[in-house]
Amino acid sequence: MKTQQIITAILLAIGAAVAIKGAMKPDLGLLKFKVKGNIAYGNGFTDDRSVGVVRKLLNENPNIDTLVLKKMSGTKDGDRNILLARDIRKRGLKTHLESNSAIASGAVDLFLAGKRRTMECGALIGVHSWSISGARYTIRISPKDMGGDTRQKYHEDFLSDMGIDPAFYAFTRAAAEPEDIHYMSMEEIKRFDLLTEYPNCN
Repeated sequence: MKTQQIITAILLAIGAAVAIKGAMKPDLGLLKFKVKGNIAYGNGFTDDRSVGVVRKLLNENPNIDTLVLKKMSGTKDGDRNILLARDIRKRGLKTHLESNSAIASGAVDLFLAGKRRTMECGALIGVHSWSISGARYTIRISPKDMGGDTRQKYHEDFLSDMGIDPAFYAFTRAAAEPEDIHYMSMEEIKRFDLLTEYPNCN
């Protein structure tokens, strides 16, 4: 019986590892949304077109008040991604992660832009260090975001404006190498107060 329990535990651990590794597949394409009532469900990565995509979405669907981020791997355009995040906050939108959501890198900034930020147990928030040469995509960066110190202040200012501890930027840089990813524990999420409401996860 004990052997069977050990085997079951190993199989569950392997399954979880495969699920996490496969959570970010680079086949979702450019950010797109499906609208249901007052909620827009988003999948994909952002680039220089995404600000226009979201503005068009919201102009055509003024009743939308919540963005549910599903599978979002990051961005190809760091500067526009921050602009998009600021748009989200300016419009007072809420952001939410469902139990099967997996967001990473620049997509985390979009989540943090929500005026109200919630998640269900099982959702994944992935962070890593930033690097042009190590990035999965070719990222366009504005001049103000090129230097290390300038880039850090630029992002820390954004976090402060979103009501997030600016130390979160340093945490993301140290959490994983550019080619890797670190999925945050609930303890880490609480440490930086990334949510406005917390789920009761056992």
